[in-house]
Amino acid sequence: MGVITTLALVSRVASLLRNARLKPTSTMQTAIGIKHPKITQRNYGAMGGSFNTREFFHGKSDAFMRMIKPAFLLLVFAVPLLLLMSDASAPALLALTFMVQYVGLLAERWFFFAQANHPQNLYYQTIG
Repeated sequence: MGVITTLALVSRVASLLRNARLKPTSTMQTAIGIKHPKITQRNYGAMGGSFNTREFFHGKSDAFMRMIKPAFLLLVFAVPLLLLMSDASAPALLALTFMVQYVGLLAERWFFFAQANHPQNLYYQTIG
C-alpha cells in the first residue's frame, strides 16, 4: 500500500507542477462573448450578487489558496505513509489513516474546483 501511495504522490506532484505552468486561454472578452478591447464590470447589480458570484467563486484569499495545496499533500500522502510505516496491522491505526486521507482527498477536490478558471469568473470576481 505504501508503494501505491508513493507513486500517487509522485504523479500528483507532477500534475500540480504541470498545471502551474499552464496559461489560461480565457480572457474577459471570451468570458462574455464580446470582442471589445476594454471590458470592465462596474457593479454586481441591484441585488448585490448572482448565481455566478456564489457558485463559481470561492472567495478565499491567495494566502489560503497557497496553504491548501501543501495541506492536502500532507493529509493525502505524507501522514498516511507515516501512519502505515508505524504499525500497519493495528485496526485503529488503519481507521485513523483512512480518515486522515479522506479529509485530505476532500480538501484536494475542493482545491481542484476552487482553482479552476471558470470564464465567467474573469468577469464576475472583479469590479472595474
